[in-house]
Amino acid sequence: QATLDALLNANYLRVLLEPYYEIAYEAPSMHECVFSDDRQAKKGVRTGDIAKRLIDYGFHPYTVSFPLIVRGALMIEPTETESKRELDLFVDAMISIAKEVEDTPEIVLKAPHSTRTRRVDEVTAARKPIVRWTPKHEAVHAPPEEPRVASYDESSNRFAAVKTS
Repeated sequence: QATLDALLNANYLRVLLEPYYEIAYEAPSMHECVFSDDRQAKKGVRTGDIAKRLIDYGFHPYTVSFPLIVRGALMIEPTETESKRELDLFVDAMISIAKEVEDTPEIVLKAPHSTRTRRVDEVTAARKPIVRWTPKHEAVHAPPEEPRVASYDESSNRFAAVKTS
């Protein structure tokens, strides 16, 4: 039943979104449907922009740029547990974004608008990655004397705090 529900959900999304997004494959969808951003790219909007705008609508973005054989891929993989109501809300969000791309693409290009952190400079992030995070303020719960780290004890199958000295 789970497999049938996943197939139904993917094809349901495909049929409703096909008028707004280019479908990547003509064959019926299996458990996922793949679109390309070809239509939106004509307005300068790419799959990553659409994914970031989806965050403003309260949805976790779909898989972007995969599969690699589809340029600008939008891979939407609804699970078998998604309700019709949730699928419809997702479709409404995707249709709204498609209309925004046509009418006011800058809204999509500057998304997300609802998050604390806005757009990351992806070129700088790729060329000069910062892989260590330093908090601006010391955590309230941290012991002031010295930091702790955890070690894994295989015999007890647990993590144990270890003082560094």
